[in-house]
Amino acid sequence: MAELPDMIGHFKVVGALGKGAMGEVYEGRDEGLGRRVALKILGAKHRESTEFKTRFLREGRALAAMNHPNIVQIYAIGEHERRPFLAMEFLDGEDLGQCLKKRGPIHPGDAAEAIRQSAIGLREAQRAGVVHRDVKPSNLVVTSAGEVKVTDFGLAKALQEDLSITATGVFVGTPDYLAPEQAMGEEVDARADVYALGCSMFHMCSGHPPFRKGGQDDHYTAVVRRHLKAERPQLKLEIAGFDEDLSDLCRRMMSRRPDVRPSFDELIEKLGAISKRLGGQIPPRNIDIELLKSQATDATNTATEADDDDAPKGMSQKTVAVAVVAGVAIGAGVMLAVMMAMSN
Repeated sequence: MAELPDMIGHFKVVGALGKGAMGEVYEGRDEGLGRRVALKILGAKHRESTEFKTRFLREGRALAAMNHPNIVQIYAIGEHERRPFLAMEFLDGEDLGQCLKKRGPIHPGDAAEAIRQSAIGLREAQRAGVVHRDVKPSNLVVTSAGEVKVTDFGLAKALQEDLSITATGVFVGTPDYLAPEQAMGEEVDARADVYALGCSMFHMCSGHPPFRKGGQDDHYTAVVRRHLKAERPQLKLEIAGFDEDLSDLCRRMMSRRPDVRPSFDELIEKLGAISKRLGGQIPPRNIDIELLKSQATDATNTATEADDDDAPKGMSQKTVAVAVVAGVAIGAGVMLAVMMAMSN
Protein backbone atom coordinates (compact mmCIF):
# COMPACT_ATOMS: atom_id res chain seq x y z
CA MET A 1 0.00 0.00 0.00
CA ALA A 2 1.25 3.49 -0.85
CA GLU A 3 2.15 5.89 1.94
CA LEU A 4 -0.99 7.03 3.71
CA PRO A 5 -1.95 10.56 2.58
CA ASP A 6 -3.20 13.01 5.19
CA MET A 7 -6.02 14.35 3.04
CA ILE A 8 -7.75 13.48 -0.23
CA GLY A 9 -9.71 16.48 -1.35
CA HIS A 10 -11.35 17.87 1.77
CA PHE A 11 -11.60 14.39 3.34
CA LYS A 12 -9.30 13.36 6.16
CA VAL A 13 -7.72 9.95 5.55
CA VAL A 14 -8.19 7.62 8.55
CA GLY A 15 -6.71 4.35 7.27
CA ALA A 16 -6.16 2.00 4.34
CA LEU A 17 -8.88 -0.42 3.26
CA GLY A 18 -7.37 -2.12 0.23
CA LYS A 19 -5.42 -1.93 -2.99
CA GLY A 20 -6.12 -3.32 -6.44
CA ALA A 21 -5.01 -3.13 -10.06
CA MET A 22 -6.51 0.31 -10.56
CA GLY A 23 -5.70 2.09 -7.31
CA GLU A 24 -6.33 2.29 -3.59
CA VAL A 25 -9.29 2.53 -1.21
CA TYR A 26 -9.02 4.43 2.06
CA GLU A 27 -11.30 5.03 4.98
CA GLY A 28 -11.90 8.73 5.28
CA ARG A 29 -13.91 11.25 7.21
CA ASP A 30 -15.83 14.31 6.10
CA GLU A 31 -15.02 16.57 9.05
CA GLY A 32 -17.67 19.09 8.10
CA LEU A 33 -20.49 16.55 8.14
CA GLY A 34 -18.94 14.13 10.64
CA ARG A 35 -19.43 11.27 8.18
CA ARG A 36 -17.31 8.19 7.43
CA VAL A 37 -16.57 7.65 3.76
CA ALA A 38 -14.70 5.24 1.52
CA LEU A 39 -12.22 7.08 -0.69
CA LYS A 40 -11.48 5.30 -3.94
CA ILE A 41 -8.58 6.84 -5.88
CA LEU A 42 -6.96 5.96 -9.19
CA GLY A 43 -3.44 4.56 -8.81
CA ALA A 44 -0.53 6.94 -9.35
CA LYS A 45 0.81 4.80 -12.21
CA HIS A 46 -2.38 5.47 -14.17
CA ARG A 47 -2.50 9.23 -13.70
CA GLU A 48 -1.41 9.89 -17.31
CA SER A 49 -3.88 7.42 -18.81
CA THR A 50 -6.92 9.10 -20.30
CA GLU A 51 -8.57 5.71 -20.80
CA PHE A 52 -8.18 4.62 -17.18
CA LYS A 53 -9.37 8.01 -15.94
CA THR A 54 -12.41 7.73 -18.16
CA ARG A 55 -13.19 4.25 -16.86
CA PHE A 56 -12.75 5.39 -13.29
CA LEU A 57 -14.99 8.44 -13.66
CA ARG A 58 -17.59 6.31 -15.44
CA GLU A 59 -18.26 4.58 -12.12
CA GLY A 60 -18.77 7.93 -10.42
CA ARG A 61 -21.23 9.07 -13.06
CA ALA A 62 -23.07 5.75 -12.93
CA LEU A 63 -23.47 5.95 -9.15
CA ALA A 64 -24.38 9.64 -9.23
CA ALA A 65 -27.35 8.76 -11.46
CA MET A 66 -28.85 6.61 -8.70
CA ASN A 67 -30.02 7.06 -5.13
CA HIS A 68 -31.29 3.83 -3.62
CA PRO A 69 -30.74 1.92 -0.35
CA ASN A 70 -29.64 -1.21 -2.27
CA ILE A 71 -26.90 0.62 -4.18
CA VAL A 72 -23.74 2.05 -2.66
CA GLN A 73 -24.04 5.83 -2.59
CA ILE A 74 -21.55 8.36 -3.91
CA TYR A 75 -21.04 11.68 -2.13
CA ALA A 76 -18.41 13.45 -4.22
CA ILE A 77 -16.10 13.22 -7.23
CA GLY A 78 -12.82 15.08 -7.15
CA GLU A 79 -9.14 15.12 -8.05
CA HIS A 80 -6.08 14.63 -5.84
CA GLU A 81 -2.56 15.03 -7.27
CA ARG A 82 -3.99 14.76 -10.81
CA ARG A 83 -5.73 11.52 -9.90
CA PRO A 84 -9.54 11.27 -9.84
CA PHE A 85 -11.17 10.01 -6.66
CA LEU A 86 -14.64 9.04 -5.49
CA ALA A 87 -15.96 9.67 -1.98
CA MET A 88 -18.47 6.90 -1.35
CA GLU A 89 -20.71 5.50 1.33
CA PHE A 90 -18.69 3.57 3.90
CA LEU A 91 -20.12 0.06 4.09
CA ASP A 92 -19.76 -1.58 7.46
CA GLY A 93 -20.24 -5.23 6.57
CA GLU A 94 -19.04 -8.17 4.50
CA ASP A 95 -19.40 -9.00 0.84
CA LEU A 96 -21.03 -12.28 -0.09
CA GLY A 97 -17.89 -13.50 -1.82
CA GLN A 98 -16.00 -13.37 1.47
CA CYS A 99 -18.96 -14.94 3.25
CA LEU A 100 -18.82 -17.91 0.87
CA LYS A 101 -15.06 -18.21 1.02
CA LYS A 102 -14.94 -18.21 4.81
CA ARG A 103 -18.03 -20.22 5.73
CA GLY A 104 -19.37 -22.06 2.68
CA PRO A 105 -22.87 -22.32 1.15
CA ILE A 106 -25.69 -20.04 2.21
CA HIS A 107 -29.20 -21.04 3.34
CA PRO A 108 -31.40 -21.08 0.19
CA GLY A 109 -34.00 -18.75 1.71
CA ASP A 110 -31.28 -16.28 2.67
CA ALA A 111 -29.72 -16.53 -0.80
CA ALA A 112 -33.13 -15.78 -2.31
CA GLU A 113 -33.49 -12.73 -0.06
CA ALA A 114 -29.98 -11.47 -0.84
CA ILE A 115 -30.55 -11.82 -4.58
CA ARG A 116 -33.99 -10.19 -4.24
CA GLN A 117 -32.50 -7.10 -2.62
CA SER A 118 -29.73 -7.04 -5.20
CA ALA A 119 -32.32 -7.22 -7.98
CA ILE A 120 -34.16 -4.25 -6.47
CA GLY A 121 -30.94 -2.23 -6.60
CA LEU A 122 -30.18 -3.32 -10.16
CA ARG A 123 -33.73 -2.49 -11.22
CA GLU A 124 -33.05 1.06 -10.05
CA ALA A 125 -29.85 1.03 -12.12
CA GLN A 126 -31.86 -0.12 -15.13
CA ARG A 127 -34.29 2.77 -14.61
CA ALA A 128 -31.30 5.13 -14.59
CA GLY A 129 -30.14 3.61 -17.88
CA VAL A 130 -27.17 1.77 -16.34
CA VAL A 131 -26.06 -1.84 -16.84
CA HIS A 132 -23.65 -3.07 -14.14
CA ARG A 133 -21.93 -5.80 -16.27
CA ASP A 134 -19.90 -7.26 -13.39
CA VAL A 135 -22.43 -8.61 -10.90
CA LYS A 136 -20.90 -11.26 -8.63
CA PRO A 137 -21.03 -12.21 -4.92
CA SER A 138 -18.01 -10.06 -4.06
CA ASN A 139 -19.86 -7.00 -5.40
CA LEU A 140 -22.88 -7.65 -3.15
CA VAL A 141 -22.23 -6.33 0.36
CA VAL A 142 -24.32 -7.22 3.41
CA THR A 143 -24.25 -4.30 5.82
CA SER A 144 -24.44 -4.49 9.60
CA ALA A 145 -27.90 -2.92 9.29
CA GLY A 146 -29.15 -5.98 7.37
CA GLU A 147 -29.25 -4.54 3.85
CA VAL A 148 -27.68 -5.85 0.66
CA LYS A 149 -25.96 -3.19 -1.44
CA VAL A 150 -24.69 -3.54 -5.00
CA THR A 151 -21.18 -2.10 -5.31
CA ASP A 152 -18.36 -1.62 -7.83
CA PHE A 153 -19.94 -0.13 -10.93
CA GLY A 154 -16.48 0.20 -12.48
CA LEU A 155 -17.57 -1.70 -15.61
CA ALA A 156 -21.01 -0.12 -15.75
CA LYS A 157 -22.26 1.30 -19.02
CA ALA A 158 -24.97 3.85 -19.59
CA LEU A 159 -27.36 2.37 -22.15
CA GLN A 160 -27.10 5.47 -24.34
CA GLU A 161 -23.30 5.71 -24.02
CA ASP A 162 -20.86 4.84 -26.80
CA LEU A 163 -18.82 1.69 -26.14
CA SER A 164 -15.71 3.11 -27.80
CA ILE A 165 -13.63 2.46 -24.68
CA THR A 166 -14.08 -1.29 -25.13
CA ALA A 167 -12.53 -2.89 -28.20
CA THR A 168 -15.09 -4.30 -30.61
CA GLY A 169 -15.72 -7.98 -30.00
CA VAL A 170 -13.87 -8.09 -26.69
CA PHE A 171 -15.89 -8.60 -23.56
CA VAL A 172 -15.28 -7.39 -20.03
CA GLY A 173 -16.51 -8.97 -16.83
CA THR A 174 -15.81 -11.87 -14.50
CA PRO A 175 -16.00 -15.18 -16.43
CA ASP A 176 -17.78 -17.16 -13.67
CA TYR A 177 -20.88 -14.95 -13.95
CA LEU A 178 -20.59 -13.73 -17.54
CA ALA A 179 -23.69 -13.65 -19.76
CA PRO A 180 -23.19 -15.40 -23.13
CA GLU A 181 -24.06 -12.29 -25.14
CA GLN A 182 -21.47 -10.35 -23.16
CA ALA A 183 -18.88 -13.06 -23.78
CA MET A 184 -19.55 -12.80 -27.52
CA GLY A 185 -18.92 -9.05 -27.50
CA GLU A 186 -22.53 -8.15 -28.28
CA GLU A 187 -24.47 -5.20 -26.94
CA VAL A 188 -25.85 -6.01 -23.50
CA ASP A 189 -28.73 -4.73 -21.44
CA ALA A 190 -30.06 -5.37 -17.93
CA ARG A 191 -30.79 -9.00 -18.81
CA ALA A 192 -27.03 -9.66 -18.63
CA ASP A 193 -27.20 -8.57 -14.98
CA VAL A 194 -30.09 -11.02 -14.42
CA TYR A 195 -27.90 -13.82 -15.81
CA ALA A 196 -25.06 -12.83 -13.47
CA LEU A 197 -27.47 -12.77 -10.52
CA GLY A 198 -28.53 -16.32 -11.43
CA CYS A 199 -24.92 -17.51 -11.49
CA SER A 200 -24.29 -15.72 -8.20
CA MET A 201 -27.29 -17.38 -6.58
CA PHE A 202 -26.13 -20.79 -7.81
CA HIS A 203 -22.72 -20.13 -6.24
CA MET A 204 -24.26 -18.97 -2.97
CA CYS A 205 -26.42 -22.08 -2.64
CA SER A 206 -23.94 -24.71 -3.87
CA GLY A 207 -20.64 -23.22 -2.72
CA HIS A 208 -19.18 -23.12 -6.25
CA PRO A 209 -19.86 -21.16 -9.47
CA PRO A 210 -22.15 -22.98 -11.91
CA PHE A 211 -19.56 -23.75 -14.56
CA ARG A 212 -16.61 -24.72 -12.38
CA LYS A 213 -15.77 -28.42 -12.07
CA GLY A 214 -13.02 -28.07 -9.48
CA GLY A 215 -10.25 -29.55 -11.62
CA GLN A 216 -7.34 -28.45 -13.78
CA ASP A 217 -9.68 -27.86 -16.71
CA ASP A 218 -11.27 -24.89 -14.92
CA HIS A 219 -9.07 -22.46 -16.82
CA TYR A 220 -10.43 -19.18 -18.10
CA THR A 221 -11.39 -20.19 -21.63
CA ALA A 222 -12.99 -23.46 -20.49
CA VAL A 223 -15.35 -21.55 -18.20
CA VAL A 224 -16.23 -19.12 -20.99
CA ARG A 225 -16.96 -22.00 -23.36
CA ARG A 226 -19.26 -23.67 -20.82
CA HIS A 227 -21.30 -20.49 -20.47
CA LEU A 228 -21.76 -20.54 -24.22
CA LYS A 229 -22.43 -24.23 -24.91
CA ALA A 230 -22.67 -26.46 -21.83
CA GLU A 231 -25.88 -27.63 -20.24
CA ARG A 232 -26.88 -25.41 -17.34
CA PRO A 233 -26.53 -27.15 -13.99
CA GLN A 234 -29.54 -27.38 -11.68
CA LEU A 235 -29.42 -26.87 -7.94
CA LYS A 236 -32.11 -29.50 -7.35
CA LEU A 237 -29.89 -32.09 -9.09
CA GLU A 238 -26.82 -31.12 -7.07
CA ILE A 239 -28.16 -30.61 -3.55
CA ALA A 240 -30.34 -33.06 -1.66
CA GLY A 241 -33.80 -31.68 -0.85
CA PHE A 242 -33.20 -28.36 -2.60
CA ASP A 243 -36.27 -26.20 -3.19
CA GLU A 244 -37.59 -26.94 -6.69
CA ASP A 245 -39.09 -23.51 -7.33
CA LEU A 246 -35.84 -21.73 -6.45
CA SER A 247 -33.83 -24.17 -8.57
CA ASP A 248 -36.07 -23.69 -11.59
CA LEU A 249 -35.99 -19.90 -11.24
CA CYS A 250 -32.21 -19.91 -10.95
CA ARG A 251 -31.89 -22.05 -14.09
CA ARG A 252 -34.20 -19.70 -15.99
CA MET A 253 -32.12 -16.71 -14.88
CA MET A 254 -29.12 -18.48 -16.41
CA SER A 255 -30.84 -19.06 -19.75
CA ARG A 256 -28.57 -18.39 -22.72
CA ARG A 257 -31.49 -16.60 -24.36
CA PRO A 258 -31.97 -13.15 -22.80
CA ASP A 259 -35.67 -13.16 -23.76
CA VAL A 260 -36.25 -16.27 -21.60
CA ARG A 261 -34.81 -14.71 -18.44
CA PRO A 262 -37.23 -13.06 -15.99
CA SER A 263 -37.47 -9.29 -15.81
CA PHE A 264 -36.39 -7.60 -12.60
CA ASP A 265 -40.05 -7.05 -11.66
CA GLU A 266 -40.88 -10.74 -12.08
CA LEU A 267 -37.67 -11.81 -10.37
CA ILE A 268 -38.29 -9.61 -7.33
CA GLU A 269 -41.86 -10.89 -6.99
CA LYS A 270 -40.92 -14.57 -7.28
CA LEU A 271 -37.89 -14.31 -4.98
CA GLY A 272 -39.97 -12.45 -2.43
CA ALA A 273 -42.47 -15.31 -2.27
CA ILE A 274 -39.71 -17.93 -2.08
CA SER A 275 -37.78 -16.01 0.55
CA LYS A 276 -40.89 -15.66 2.69
CA ARG A 277 -41.77 -19.35 2.36
CA LEU A 278 -38.22 -20.46 3.23
CA GLY A 279 -37.78 -17.99 6.07
CA GLY A 280 -35.10 -15.98 4.30
CA GLN A 281 -33.17 -13.43 6.33
CA ILE A 282 -30.25 -11.02 6.19
CA PRO A 283 -27.47 -11.36 7.33
CA PRO A 284 -27.44 -14.78 5.67
CA ARG A 285 -26.81 -18.07 7.46
CA ASN A 286 -24.22 -20.54 6.23
CA ILE A 287 -25.24 -24.21 6.18
CA ASP A 288 -23.87 -27.64 5.40
CA ILE A 289 -25.31 -29.24 2.27
CA GLU A 290 -25.52 -32.83 1.02
CA LEU A 291 -24.24 -33.00 -2.54
CA LEU A 292 -25.80 -35.47 -4.96
CA LYS A 293 -24.02 -37.19 -7.83
CA SER A 294 -24.89 -34.47 -10.28
CA GLN A 295 -25.66 -35.02 -13.92
CA ALA A 296 -25.17 -31.26 -14.34
CA THR A 297 -21.58 -31.36 -13.14
CA ASP A 298 -20.74 -34.12 -15.61
CA ALA A 299 -22.30 -32.11 -18.42
CA THR A 300 -20.25 -28.93 -18.01
CA ASN A 301 -17.85 -29.80 -20.81
CA THR A 302 -20.31 -30.39 -23.65
CA ALA A 303 -23.63 -29.12 -24.87
CA THR A 304 -26.66 -31.38 -24.96
CA GLU A 305 -29.54 -31.56 -27.37
CA ALA A 306 -31.95 -30.64 -24.59
CA ASP A 307 -30.17 -27.31 -24.17
CA ASP A 308 -29.62 -26.49 -27.83
CA ASP A 309 -32.83 -24.48 -28.20
CA ASP A 310 -31.75 -22.37 -25.22
CA ALA A 311 -28.75 -21.00 -27.14
CA PRO A 312 -28.85 -17.44 -28.51
CA LYS A 313 -30.22 -17.31 -32.03
CA GLY A 314 -27.47 -17.47 -34.61
CA MET A 315 -24.85 -18.99 -32.30
CA SER A 316 -22.44 -21.24 -34.11
CA GLN A 317 -19.26 -23.12 -33.31
CA LYS A 318 -17.36 -20.32 -35.06
CA THR A 319 -19.01 -17.72 -32.84
CA VAL A 320 -18.05 -19.70 -29.76
CA ALA A 321 -14.46 -19.93 -30.96
CA VAL A 322 -14.29 -16.16 -31.50
CA ALA A 323 -15.61 -15.52 -28.00
CA VAL A 324 -13.11 -17.91 -26.46
CA VAL A 325 -10.24 -16.32 -28.37
CA ALA A 326 -11.36 -12.95 -27.01
CA GLY A 327 -11.29 -14.50 -23.58
CA VAL A 328 -7.71 -15.63 -24.10
CA ALA A 329 -6.68 -12.11 -25.04
CA ILE A 330 -8.26 -10.65 -21.95
CA GLY A 331 -7.03 -13.43 -19.72
CA ALA A 332 -3.49 -12.68 -20.87
CA GLY A 333 -3.50 -9.34 -19.07
CA VAL A 334 -5.93 -6.80 -20.45
CA MET A 335 -8.68 -8.02 -18.14
CA LEU A 336 -6.78 -7.15 -14.99
CA ALA A 337 -6.44 -3.55 -16.07
CA VAL A 338 -10.14 -3.27 -16.75
CA MET A 339 -11.63 -4.91 -13.69
CA MET A 340 -11.60 -1.85 -11.40
CA ALA A 341 -10.78 -4.21 -8.55
CA MET A 342 -10.14 -1.75 -5.82
CA SER A 343 -10.00 -4.00 -2.79
CA ASN A 344 -8.93 -7.54 -1.97
